[in-house]
Order: sequence, then C-alpha cells, then structure tokens
Amino acid sequence: AAAARYGAWRATDRGRPLDPDGVDRARARALVEAALSRGSGPVRLDQEQTADLLACYGLHLWPALPADDVDSACAAAERLGWPVALKAAADHLRHRIDLGGVRLDIAGPEELTEDLTQMREHLADLGAGDARFEVQRMAPGGVACVIRTSEDPRFGPVVAFGLAGDAVDLLGDVSYGVAPLTDVDVSEMVRAVRAGPRLFGYRGLPALDVGALEEVLARAATLAEDLPEVYALELHPVVVAEHGAAVLGGRIELAGAGRADGARRALPE
Repeated sequence: AAAARYGAWRATDRGRPLDPDGVDRARARALVEAALSRGSGPVRLDQEQTADLLACYGLHLWPALPADDVDSACAAAERLGWPVALKAAADHLRHRIDLGGVRLDIAGPEELTEDLTQMREHLADLGAGDARFEVQRMAPGGVACVIRTSEDPRFGPVVAFGLAGDAVDLLGDVSYGVAPLTDVDVSEMVRAVRAGPRLFGYRGLPALDVGALEEVLARAATLAEDLPEVYALELHPVVVAEHGAAVLGGRIELAGAGRADGARRALPE
C-alpha cells in the first residue's frame, strides 16, 4: 500500500517551483546583513525593518501607528483613515479580543476616545496598566489566517499555515510544507487544514479570495527559502476578504545561518 501511495504521488503533477515577480533579493540580502551586523545573537526586527524586508518580496505590511494618549490616537487615525482598529501593542495582548486587547471598526474621534479610556481601565485590572497602544486602519472583513516559517537545521525552512484563533492555538489545525515549494504545494497547504472550508463559502458565506491568500503564502515561503538567516517569521493576522488579502501584523527574527542544504526536499528531475 505504501508503495502504491508513493507511486501515485510520483505520478501526480507537482506543479511549478515558486517564482513570484517583483522580488528584490539583493536589497533583502543587504537588509538582513545590516541588521545582523548591529548585534550578536538573535535579532528581532522592529516594525519598520520588518515592513522593509517583507516589501522586498512583494508583501505589504499595513502600517500601525503608536498611540500613547487620546490626541496621538486620533492623529494616527486621521493620518491612516477611518474606520480604525485600536490594539494593545504588547505581544500577549496584540490579537486578544477575548482579553480586551483589541477594539475594531472605530468610526470617529469620540468613539476612539471612549474605547481607549475603557481599554486602559480594563487592562489595568488585568495588571497591564502600562500597556501601549497602536492604531491601524480597518481592513475589509474576512477570515484571519496565520502564516509562519521557522528555520530547522536539518530540514531548512519549514512553512506553516492555519486559520487564526482557536483552530491553531487549541486544536493544532495547521498544515506544513518544507521549502522549496511549488504552486501545487501552496494550494494543497491552504486546503489541508480542517477549518479550510471557511475560505470557500461555508454555509452560505461568500467565497473569499483564496488566490490572494496563496500569493501571500507563496511569497513568504520564497523569502524563507532565500534567506536562511530568517530564523522565524510570522504574518498574523493575514485577513483574506472577498477581494484581496491584507497582512496586518508581521514579526521577523534573524540569526546566523546554519542550514544543511543537502537533505532538504527537492522535486525529482
């Protein structure tokens, strides 16, 4: 049976290796080397550096502006455009609507002032009274996903995909691939998660722009393949709507390259 399954896999069209357009590998390499030269050991990029490196691979990270008080929050919202989302900037609160760390679809200054005041009081009760905040323009409604890559010394860049929230955090509903990937690999990863039907018109909901989501996943996988110094990458959330996919949050950690290329998977010739 195993031989039959392997034969079927070998006979299946595995697609074409990923080759997204608009990639600036030379600039990406320069950014990575510059960041690593400024410190020893793992380096976590700030948001500007993260956005710059992602942009080299055609990934647009939506800006989030810091907001220390009502005036700066309203100024950020005016600059980005209403409606906006207000988020606690701490890592353990950034995506936690259940903990009161996020307020969405804020339409104007009065609502933003009220929400910021309430969030400060609520987070103080949770022991996070010194929480910092960020303002970000609201993305079109859709399904939030998470894309991660990690550098394994034996396998190279491991790429993970799932629908954000309980599906990933509690149920481990995640699909994996080892770069280099193909377009077929990317398509299968999106469809392999059990919560995947939510992307395709589940129970009368509109079908979402899965093609745009696959483009984000493909570009993230290509970045991880090209840059072994990217020790960890996380795009969270990636909100896929009826038209387009928005990368609302990103995190990149760099470390010295230690990849052993010989054992990594490659398509048979």
